[in-house]
Amino acid sequence: MSNFYPISPLVGITNTSYAAQAGVMEEKWACRVVRGKKILTEKTIHQLDLESYVGVIYGHIRLEGLSRHAVAQCAGRLMQFSRKYQTAGVCPNYEVPDLVYDDGSSPAAASEETSEAKAESVSSIDDVSVTGVGAVPKLEPLEGVGLWQPAIASYGVTLAEVAAYGERLPDGHLDLMFENVANELVRMWSASGEGVDVLSSFGNMILSCTREGQLPAAPIHHLKIETGRCELLAIARQIDPDGSKLPAGYPCSFHEKVAEKVSQLIGAKIEINTSSTGCIVQVALDLG
Repeated sequence: MSNFYPISPLVGITNTSYAAQAGVMEEKWACRVVRGKKILTEKTIHQLDLESYVGVIYGHIRLEGLSRHAVAQCAGRLMQFSRKYQTAGVCPNYEVPDLVYDDGSSPAAASEETSEAKAESVSSIDDVSVTGVGAVPKLEPLEGVGLWQPAIASYGVTLAEVAAYGERLPDGHLDLMFENVANELVRMWSASGEGVDVLSSFGNMILSCTREGQLPAAPIHHLKIETGRCELLAIARQIDPDGSKLPAGYPCSFHEKVAEKVSQLIGAKIEINTSSTGCIVQVALDLG
């Protein structure tokens, strides 16, 4: 029984009883070939492209006069679903209940077992206890540190948990998720059309990571930001004390990715030097 996870429905090959599915297996892209209800093969592919799918499908169908064009059409549909999964990282349950392997076992049953195992690994608050709430608290509008603390806590937990989740996805998904986030963030900052607003927003994002931010004197057309105790790192260590969940470099890697986008957009050189306690960000404007 394999660990093939389908990311597309069964796509039939015209004028045959054969079909194929795109999937992931062993942290690689994969292809499943089926005849009727019987699974002929589930094989990983070296790279995500049309010819890789065509090769697996064509190589496991014993049918005289098989049209390579029909196989290519099937592979094209598999590529569409694969790209969609590559972008989203999630998909519907495409497992077909009545497919069987040679030994009569069903991949659908294996899928249910895997889902149960994954459910058990998801964190919960079942073991959390608090005192009862006797009265509704009186809230006041937040300002200053009172406003910053819950905001940075929410940001830090979200960043850490999304990074940890992305680390469990097939190769490339983690980078793609944060690439999209960085693009949209910089796009929002650039709404005014002013490069200085983009740079200001980036600088404020860095400063918001700590209560101990400093802006040392720097040469003209240069900006230097120093952070002390990084709250994002502190939150990440609280969530992942032994370093087994978060991918290497996070959460700092996300800000480095944002820096790349800002640098590309406004034509500035941005360097981020990280440490276990904070970071130093240096910006040099390229005025041509």
